[in-house]
Amino acid sequence: MTELFKVETGHCATISASSRRCHYPENGLEPSSGGAALFLSYRYRLYPQRPQEAVLHSYLGELTYLWNHALAQRRDSWVTKHHRIGYYEQQANLKAWRAFDACGLGRVPYHIARDCLQRLDFAYRAALGGVRAAQSSVGFPRFRRETRSFGFVPPPDPLRLARAGTWRIHIPRVGPVPVRLHRLPPEGATARAVTVSRETDGWYSTIQYEVPDPPPPSGDPIAPVGIDVGLTHLATLSTGETVDAPKFFRASERDLVRAHRRLMRKESGSRRYAQQRLRVARLHAKVRRQRRWFAHQLSHEWTRRFDLLSFEDFDVRLVVQGNRLAKNILDAGWGQIRQLCKYKATLRSRRYTEVPAAGTTQSCAMCGRLANPPLPLHERMFRCPAGHLADRDVNAAKNILGRGWIEVRRSAAEVRRVDGTPPPTRKGRRAYQRKRDRAIWSGETRRACSARSEFVSHNRERLL
Repeated sequence: MTELFKVETGHCATISASSRRCHYPENGLEPSSGGAALFLSYRYRLYPQRPQEAVLHSYLGELTYLWNHALAQRRDSWVTKHHRIGYYEQQANLKAWRAFDACGLGRVPYHIARDCLQRLDFAYRAALGGVRAAQSSVGFPRFRRETRSFGFVPPPDPLRLARAGTWRIHIPRVGPVPVRLHRLPPEGATARAVTVSRETDGWYSTIQYEVPDPPPPSGDPIAPVGIDVGLTHLATLSTGETVDAPKFFRASERDLVRAHRRLMRKESGSRRYAQQRLRVARLHAKVRRQRRWFAHQLSHEWTRRFDLLSFEDFDVRLVVQGNRLAKNILDAGWGQIRQLCKYKATLRSRRYTEVPAAGTTQSCAMCGRLANPPLPLHERMFRCPAGHLADRDVNAAKNILGRGWIEVRRSAAEVRRVDGTPPPTRKGRRAYQRKRDRAIWSGETRRACSARSEFVSHNRERLL
């Protein structure tokens, strides 16, 4: 197994689903230079006092009411009047709503309530975008039973050092809340957003920092690697190294089965049912943290050693559909490992590529010949017709690395010209093309008009 260094913990910096490049870019980061920035999310544990925790619970309850009320208003307006209510119209009514419910929603800070309306608007936009793109996985927002998080815009440095030597984070109308600062924020970063969430084992705050965009990688890769993920080994490198799957869910499956059986014996809605449900949730949270911690260690080690990481490009959600090995695939965490490697390679000015997965296990890494007959899944050695013999996963990792080299050279060739000058801009090409088309069409129009007038003059009597 690859040697790991315990440098990063499960609560270290990650690029979450809500942290993106600049304003509202999509997931996926490509190294760029000049004027751009990256957003990193640092997650810290909170230890609020009892009065502070009561205020936080009241915030979540009032935000649940606001979400359901705004969602019902949107639906009723469309069903009855066929009128679509947007975010700005609901934001204009937010002040009246807070004044009407001064003892409830009125105690929630205005920008926190506005963030709830923004989340609802983002959910509607994602649903409408999924309908237009014919994506069945995106659905319309639903009414909430409970809200687990809220966000607000903090000052540039939301963390403060108290007199007792402990760190505090200021939450509006809650006050300074003790926080476990297990890792210092990045130097020279500016806090852009804070999300306070309630989970099974306590309260957490996720601070989103804006950091300068690292310089793009220069030169050819010196230490490239191709990585083939699987179940026999979690990952097989083109160097011949293998990483065994820790199987955290399988290790805790016996305790989870017992906890679920005890939960089913409790009366639904009773106090003991709620207590047992909390125990089950904590077991699942433990497995989730273990898997995330291991993925952080693995991605940190790979991005430290290699300057080009090549993975297979496939959708894990499609792989697990109707697959009897779905539990083992999800327990391995393939998608999480690729996501962490992608953003850490960007931060360290490394290259990250995803290549097509078709044929990586059926073609020879030395000569490119296909296996004849095709290799079944139980066959773990690749025998090339030319005589090459290698482990099946190592051969696939070398094929992935070869395709990764092709992607790197192709991306470098797209921005390089033979004469050394930068490529012309798209705007310039379009302007030149419009000018050329205008000249061509103007000449053809003049010739057509002159021919028509000449025909009419010669055949005037016949046409009349």
